[in-house]
Amino acid sequence: MSLCLAAWASRFTRVIDDEEGDTLKRTLLGVFALGVVAALMAPVAFAAAGSRQTLEVSAGPPLKAPPPGISPRSDVLAFFPARLTVHVGDTVKWNFAGFHTVTFPGQKVPFPFVRPFGKQPTTTDAAGNPFFWSGVAPQLAIAPLAIAPLGPATIANPSQTRSSGLLRIFQASQKSPPAPYSLTFTHPGTYKFICAVHTWMRGTVHVVGPEAPADSQATVAAKQKAQINAAVATLKVLDTQKPASNKVVWVGAGVRRGPEITSFYPSTLTVNPGDTVSFVQHDQADIHTVTFGPPAYTTKIENTFVEPGRVPLLNPLGALPSDPLGAPLIYDGSNHGNGYAGAGILTEAGTNTPGGVHVWNVKFTKAGTYHFECVIHSHMDGTIRVINIK
Repeated sequence: MSLCLAAWASRFTRVIDDEEGDTLKRTLLGVFALGVVAALMAPVAFAAAGSRQTLEVSAGPPLKAPPPGISPRSDVLAFFPARLTVHVGDTVKWNFAGFHTVTFPGQKVPFPFVRPFGKQPTTTDAAGNPFFWSGVAPQLAIAPLAIAPLGPATIANPSQTRSSGLLRIFQASQKSPPAPYSLTFTHPGTYKFICAVHTWMRGTVHVVGPEAPADSQATVAAKQKAQINAAVATLKVLDTQKPASNKVVWVGAGVRRGPEITSFYPSTLTVNPGDTVSFVQHDQADIHTVTFGPPAYTTKIENTFVEPGRVPLLNPLGALPSDPLGAPLIYDGSNHGNGYAGAGILTEAGTNTPGGVHVWNVKFTKAGTYHFECVIHSHMDGTIRVINIK
């Protein structure tokens, strides 16, 4: 979960109800490839005092075609623009370019995305042995607040909660984009909003009186262009970097609240039997997994990363480590009866998430070619070649 999570979203269109009666749907974590803005920078302008307008902005980059020199695995986890100034009575309409929400959490801080939900049932591997987390680790469920739209189409106070929810994303297709989310601001104040899926994706709407200067659609376009140009420059730098050690694989590349590339660096690594490889989370914007196994097995995990059911649950074969963490995992291609092994979710680099894992060490003991992938982001694949190279 290319996301892809966006591709996954179209697979999970069955409506479900959680135990509190909220309408839910299948969810996934999603991304779209980065492109460029075709329009030239618009001149700076101000909205006429006292007028009421609707400003069109974007959750995710408002881009149509990838620019030269930019990885097709690129995305920008940001609002465009991240900061707006509007008049009282103005409406902001967010178009969606990615697997995002527009959420004004109000007093619901932190705003939940995943929550514990009972204990993991006993799950056995291909050899018939239960995984170590069976009956012990909690199940991970998508929180109802992240799924359903919340509140009316107006907001009067920063303490109020409003959200686009994820249903509009699930209802979308390649031919029918997600329905925009519009919100009218009826009183002055500073309104902060987030994406419920991506922790560091945040924005602010400053609402001012009719005589104060505010953004127009032209100034919004200028802000978007400047933000995209900066992101493109960052992506070009990210894609040229690589680990200093030949025993390290970077898992993704990204900076907080912005550009990311859902690739492994390097995507192919050759080591000797007995070498230990460190898979290091290198993305400050997103989560990833490192999952080994037969393609049919890992593809099934990817396609069911959010499992069907009355409550949407993350598949533990992707979300949880295959083995207790600590010492390097010993890998010979036959683990768990079919070569399956996984780090579980590697949390964003630079965070201090309780229980979060940023580095996964694997010792390869047998010659062979071993495929691995991130089961959150499709097409994020890699290979370890174990041969005698000394």
